[in-house]
Amino acid sequence: MSLSEADTTGPAAAKGHAALSWALPRSLPMVLPRQQLFLWSPVFLAAGIWAYFSLTSEPSLMLAAMCLLLSVVLALLSRGKALPLALAIFLTGFSVAKIRTETVHTPMLQATTDVASVTGTISKIERKTAKRQILIVDVSEITNVPANEVPVKLRLTAFGETSNLTVGDMIKVTARLRPLPRPVKPGSFDYTRQLYFMSIGATGETTGEISIEEKNASLQYLFDRFFASLRSSIHQKISTVIPEPLSSFANALITGDRSAIPRPINDSLQKSGLAHILSISGLHMALVAGGVFALVRALFALSPVLALGWPIKKYAAAAALVVGLFYMLLADSGSATERSYIMIAIVFFAIIVDRPALSMHNLALAGIVILLFQPEQALSASFQMSFMAVMGLAALFEWWSRRERQTLVSPNVISRLWTKSCKAVLLAVLTSIVAGLLSGIPAAHHFGRLAPYSVAANAVALPITSFVVMPAALLSVFSMPIGLEWLPLTIMQFGLDLTVKWSDWVNTWPGSGLRLPLLSAQAAIALAVAAALVSIGRFRGLWIGIAALPVIAVNIMPVSSPDMLLDDKLQNIAVRSMDGELHALKQGRQGFALKKWLESEGKSESSPRERPWACDQKICVATIKGKKVAVLKREAETMKPCPVADILIAQYPLRRSCRGLMTTIDRFDVWRNGAHALYITEGKIRIETSKELQGNRPWTYVSRPKS
Repeated sequence: MSLSEADTTGPAAAKGHAALSWALPRSLPMVLPRQQLFLWSPVFLAAGIWAYFSLTSEPSLMLAAMCLLLSVVLALLSRGKALPLALAIFLTGFSVAKIRTETVHTPMLQATTDVASVTGTISKIERKTAKRQILIVDVSEITNVPANEVPVKLRLTAFGETSNLTVGDMIKVTARLRPLPRPVKPGSFDYTRQLYFMSIGATGETTGEISIEEKNASLQYLFDRFFASLRSSIHQKISTVIPEPLSSFANALITGDRSAIPRPINDSLQKSGLAHILSISGLHMALVAGGVFALVRALFALSPVLALGWPIKKYAAAAALVVGLFYMLLADSGSATERSYIMIAIVFFAIIVDRPALSMHNLALAGIVILLFQPEQALSASFQMSFMAVMGLAALFEWWSRRERQTLVSPNVISRLWTKSCKAVLLAVLTSIVAGLLSGIPAAHHFGRLAPYSVAANAVALPITSFVVMPAALLSVFSMPIGLEWLPLTIMQFGLDLTVKWSDWVNTWPGSGLRLPLLSAQAAIALAVAAALVSIGRFRGLWIGIAALPVIAVNIMPVSSPDMLLDDKLQNIAVRSMDGELHALKQGRQGFALKKWLESEGKSESSPRERPWACDQKICVATIKGKKVAVLKREAETMKPCPVADILIAQYPLRRSCRGLMTTIDRFDVWRNGAHALYITEGKIRIETSKELQGNRPWTYVSRPKS
């Protein structure tokens, strides 16, 4: 997964998230029938994982071992009772999260290194533009970095011509290295943690020419090099038939490379609610594997001997598994793609062993497998969105199947055709509504995006994707070895063009692409539990829970917004005026942190109204809730002024000057503790820092002076 834009809404939300994570396994089993426990297992497992990640200090490995042992004892002594079994699953989630952290354990760079010589092997290349690529490098040697900080992997931005680089090349280059990025504000998404679990311990950019030390890849990289070369070859063949920008769109659906998709297409699909089409996930895996399953089964059925004497349905399922695996590897095996393959693999394996294919039990099994091996996925927006959507669709399918079995079939042919057509349309609409609503819960928490016309957008776009784009994409890949890919790619271009035009038109509707403040963690959990109750269902007091949880979600623990925000370099500073709007110190182009602050509040730009800042060349002054704020610019460092203020911010080290009754924050403070949030309540000033809320965890670091 690429760096997510996910955020939370602050420390109150983090505390609510932790409280609900610990409370969940104690509350739900009260109304949980024992026979439904397996379906709820991923929920309790995720709750244990959330509890682990909500801690501000790292638990010992001994504690995790004791929790795991206790979970085994509870399971053995439970005698089938739901409460001890649920607690055992919760403790297992806590333990596997700790074990996973210990297994990853990558050293992390703790200071900027201006000049470092890096030797390593390229394990992945993300091509952003013709002159800018992202290289993931498995490190062999680094100079000017302490031995205990040498990372396992580096994420390097390479500039210039790099078309000669391939996966498996051993390279040597000088680079400027930086520690992993910290949260843009206290309590927001932790980029450090995300990269830590990818074994990446530092980022940076190249400062010199890249020399290739060894071109013959070792055995461990040959497999990755083959698929990287295959993706490049496929992209070239696509480009010869489909012109840009649709060429990049088509390449994203076949190879998973979304880096070259133009921003207008990205923005259009996000606003209309069609952004999920770009990510190779459950939809694409189901269409590819499901298409192969249907095709192989139909071909086998042409032979009466095979159809009557052999289990052709199982053979088709096995073929779908193989093609799905190939598609996952071709798409670079991203986390979302891997999850999708696990889910689809369980479905087709169920067919092979004569079990129901699409069921809530299969979804629960897929969730358990994913969370046991990659517990950090419980924090991932893409996992939460896909799991919620598939849960809703599985429940819808089960309800629809029961309803169809109870429906009488009309003897009239025309009546049957009319009824089937109406049902097909109704099912398509219900599918879009259910998937959109349930995936929208984590999306509202992580991204604050609302696509009010997503049902209408998907009602048209999904049939185009399902029946035109993806079948043509699958056929084009099989046709490329014999040079006949031009026809399916032309059909694919037609479908993509229709999709983009439809998305653009939907975005012209009033209110399209609406942004809202991020949904708090406790509200998102409450709504998700309500959705799970509806989907899994059949509980005592079900309807009371359904009615109560949305009310709790709206009203529980209102989150207070900070009155002032500072990023970890003091390049972005913003205050909140009396009208509740954030006002940036600098006007013009937004920095990354400011952009994320505004997005978390449902805004796209800083408010120009009632600008509270008054600035000259060396100092800016504002008043917040009766408190005077002074910001000393870098230009004031030579004079070292100490203006009269309640809150003094200095973009340079104060070095003990200006200490007194005022609250002071300087460049050293944010360097040590990351982004700051200031709250003014009844005349008192409270400060929270990213480091404080991150706590002392393996993925956090203590900054040291740069070498």
